Amino acid sequence: MTDSAFSLLGVDVTATYTSAGELPHPQGECVRTKNGTAFIGRAVSGIAAGSLVLYAPASAQASASIDLFLASVANVSAGLLAVAMTSISSAQYGWVHTECNKEGKIRCAVAETGVPLFLTATGGLVDDAVTSGKALTGLRILASVASASTPPAIWNNITLDRSTIA
Repeated sequence: MTDSAFSLLGVDVTATYTSAGELPHPQGECVRTKNGTAFIGRAVSGIAAGSLVLYAPASAQASASIDLFLASVANVSAGLLAVAMTSISSAQYGWVHTECNKEGKIRCAVAETGVPLFLTATGGLVDDAVTSGKALTGLRILASVASASTPPAIWNNITLDRSTIA
């Protein structure tokens, strides 16, 4: 992805950082890019590019620190979701998009365009199979995929469809 943040020096949404002292922008503060809205967070475990992530403050006392977790059926019953722009190693910092109106990609199993997408048991991966029962709103893939890959996608404030949560 060649996205950039206009008028903010040093912002590259494909960059990762090893410490909070290196960050070009405060964690959790949204930056408007040519493709949407992004912010920096800290990966709790390794995150592949295009992965769906759950994000939250690191603790009630550390509201300036944002942790990123791979989203899966097991750990998402509510919360804030975004998509990783690049691979982020465990305990490193990287950019995620909460909104992406072009040039986005998401890790997806076999899926058709125009159908609801669901969380899976595999962290960071979405699918059109209803097995999880946890449908996502605000996310659409733009090309059908026959095997696990990262098809083009657009999204805006991805959330769980509350009517599908058991």
